[in-house]
Amino acid sequence: MPASNVTESATWPSAQPTKIVFFGLGAVGSALLICLSELAERDDVPVRFVVYVLNPDAARDALFHAERVFDRIEFIGVPDFAPVFALEPGYETALTGAVMMVNAALPEFNGPMIELALRIGAHAVDLASDMYDATTDRTLTFSQYGFDQALRKRGIAALINMGISPGVTNFLIGRRMHDLLAGDRKELEIESIDLYLLEDIDSDSVIFSWSPIVALEELAQHPRILNKGRMQILEPFSAGRDYAFPHEPRPIRQYPLYQEELLSLHRAFPDVESIGVYTGGSEVELVKALFQLNLLSKRTLPHQPELTVEAMVRAILPGMNKPRRIEEYLRNGTIRRAHFSAAAEIRVSEVVRNDRQTAIETVGLSYLRYHDLLNTPYAGATYISYPTAVGAAILAWHALEYAREAPGALVGVVGGEDVARLLPRMRADAVRRDLVAWDIDLFESVRDASVA
Repeated sequence: MPASNVTESATWPSAQPTKIVFFGLGAVGSALLICLSELAERDDVPVRFVVYVLNPDAARDALFHAERVFDRIEFIGVPDFAPVFALEPGYETALTGAVMMVNAALPEFNGPMIELALRIGAHAVDLASDMYDATTDRTLTFSQYGFDQALRKRGIAALINMGISPGVTNFLIGRRMHDLLAGDRKELEIESIDLYLLEDIDSDSVIFSWSPIVALEELAQHPRILNKGRMQILEPFSAGRDYAFPHEPRPIRQYPLYQEELLSLHRAFPDVESIGVYTGGSEVELVKALFQLNLLSKRTLPHQPELTVEAMVRAILPGMNKPRRIEEYLRNGTIRRAHFSAAAEIRVSEVVRNDRQTAIETVGLSYLRYHDLLNTPYAGATYISYPTAVGAAILAWHALEYAREAPGALVGVVGGEDVARLLPRMRADAVRRDLVAWDIDLFESVRDASVA
């Protein structure tokens, strides 16, 4: 069916509710949907959600404290997402008029979802890239960029790598970088960007706040940093350094991490020769222990050549807990404290009073009010899925509202740093206020680099 027969353009309908389509609705997706619903209520925008899932009952259960939004949701169970992405007969009606589609399932669905977005004329939003593959390894570019020209021609955008990190981190860094560069001061030089991440939970049980499989794949990758303009590959959990996060009594050990920000910031600011992403905290230390004990080895087990050590560890690790179980951990005190934080240090040098001086500009965020989720619609979220979800919802909502206000201003593949550049100052400031309103604290500072 021609795209024009499905929907005319990615405009926000005025007569009918705005239709937002989800693919998957797990820990992040459910909180993201709730936040979008709250934003729409706040702005007096009627919305309808279409949710494609493998198991509608599990999707409803993920929203067990948000039943009041059920009258705005159409749950559609499918055995496979492929026919939906292919727009096979029978799927046109539910997708007609969609303004935004969200991949809340797997990164491998990003491409098929963007192809569907191009056919029906809707904006697309994803949370992470499928970056640990041969193509990205060779090109150092996310696969979504292959759709950039087609998206521009269609007049729609793919908002990629949204969430809290990547996502809000890119937005905060991008905004500060664009402000620094806007003055066009010929003596100013951005020497480096280093992003530090904290994922720390204090509990009486081993609780993975995100998928253990994703944790193993991401943290056991050979990390990379951009050093003097060249991509440098390091050994896992090497080159550690300490970083003092706000609200933490002591510095946290950090290790290089190969994550989306490294590639996206390098793409957005190619003149910055040194960029690094580092991470630490209790969950990182657990995976580090597994790695150092050789429990992530690809060696096969004695007398069981079909089973590797790593596969056995993956099989016995506890999975990500269901929302009702997470809420129980919060209520009974099993989870005592949790803290997610991200801090980016931008090293800036320029000539001041005939002397080159260097300053470090820090922008960051902190989510430390996890227990406040009790008695809210988000009570079953983890301390990582909640900020990820609200970060994605807030960035996407303001970006797409701007697309409605200024048709053609938001097209192509757009990352968090691009959102910071494209949004007018007043709307960018509104993003910051909304993050704080949803309990994501922001911080920033400038200090002399010569002072410890």
